[in-house]
Amino acid sequence: MKSKWAPKTTYDLVAEKMGDGHGKLDRWTINDLLAGVRGSEKGLCSYGEVLSTCMGLINQSATARPMIQEAMSQKWKIALFDLKGGDYWIDVEEKLVLLDSNTLTPSALDRSVYFKNMIIVTLIKALRDIWQEKRHGGFDENYKAEHVMTLERVRAADCDVLSLIVAWELRSGSYGDLWRHLIGSENGDMAMAFSSYLERNPAGQFNGQAAAAAFRQWFRCETRVNTCDHNTLEYLDDVMKETQDQNPFGMKKATPTGIEILSCLPDRTAYLQGQGSEILADPLYCGMEDPINQSHLFHILYDLEATIVENVPFRDARLARRIFPSLESSATARESSKAE
Repeated sequence: MKSKWAPKTTYDLVAEKMGDGHGKLDRWTINDLLAGVRGSEKGLCSYGEVLSTCMGLINQSATARPMIQEAMSQKWKIALFDLKGGDYWIDVEEKLVLLDSNTLTPSALDRSVYFKNMIIVTLIKALRDIWQEKRHGGFDENYKAEHVMTLERVRAADCDVLSLIVAWELRSGSYGDLWRHLIGSENGDMAMAFSSYLERNPAGQFNGQAAAAAFRQWFRCETRVNTCDHNTLEYLDDVMKETQDQNPFGMKKATPTGIEILSCLPDRTAYLQGQGSEILADPLYCGMEDPINQSHLFHILYDLEATIVENVPFRDARLARRIFPSLESSATARESSKAE
């Protein structure tokens, strides 16, 4: 789950912890993490030291290195924080990434191979999300609500695919633990799809076909798809709450080219090249089976078309003005104030 969708700022998060003595949020630049962060003055391990170890390992991947360099040039900072189960939180305005500490102390994280690998995987996905954020921003600004759903699915699947690509590169290098961690994780089916394709066709690592196989596998897990849809729907709700516009979303529709561009790797390989049309037409990628998410989406689409006055929905805005004349007068007042 991407915690960046929650309607809070970093300040809100930290303020909630003030009473628990967590008011100060230590954060580190990527440059500092790559240079190496020492422990505290008392000789104890710090979160910065844990992050420095993780970043150093990720930097050994040829695919991850350009993403790290770009995030470093944009002066992004990273911190560990108790997100209560969320993968990571991206604050675009502050250029800050919060990773979930799983309520563990720095020394406990440093000793635990499992949780350290979890942080590495999450950090890879966050770096990919930063990479995508620079190029595409928020989909809600340009696309219709129903098309935002599809694009967010593709983006979430892509982040998981990138974690597999980087882990495989590290497996071939000096750190095989991360790949074993992924095989035993909730994305183990994707890891098996990736490696199985490479067993049949080793060239799939370089032409993107193994990544495409893992991408398809992402959509075969209902839990992953439903969780992504739920988070996106919550985000769309937040967008609608924060604006007075009847329809705050864009008018564009997802295109095959737009889908394929989302799969571009730092080496400019688009592992979904030629598959954009299939993704937009195949129910495996675009279908919504969960009845709760279906109902949620229909309510959002209904609210976008309806004019709500005094908690009464109207399909026809003119009818709403006839029944509630104050609506027209208030609209006229707003227009005159803008003119002044």
